[in-house]
Amino acid sequence: MTPEAFEVNRTWLAFRINQRPIQSGDGAHDIFVLQDAGSMFIFGTALAAADADGPSEEDVERLLQRARSHREEWPEELIVPGRASGGSPFARAAARIGIAVRAVPEARLSFYIKDVQTSFEEYLSGGAAGDV
Repeated sequence: MTPEAFEVNRTWLAFRINQRPIQSGDGAHDIFVLQDAGSMFIFGTALAAADADGPSEEDVERLLQRARSHREEWPEELIVPGRASGGSPFARAAARIGIAVRAVPEARLSFYIKDVQTSFEEYLSGGAAGDV
């Protein structure tokens, strides 16, 4: 799966970008990103407690609405890594809106995930902060 396989704003991706939980004063967190598969544009991020299955449904809905405001239309599908399940907050919110949800093995999304994870890790380490 690479951007050439998708039309812009027809498929969005939702995935976790940190490889290890991020420690803060109020506990460990994961960061999830919502990205357009065709353009690789990142609409935004949402935080979740590291032991949760993802961000709160309110945060996911807010992120989806922010993404929709860029083109005033919903995508045809949302791809999430993992097994087919309605368990993720992204999958549940997308289904309520009428967006088809497709689960794919995380390895098939590695082009996207590794790119964002690498940029994020560089940012955290201070290496390429100006490039992120």
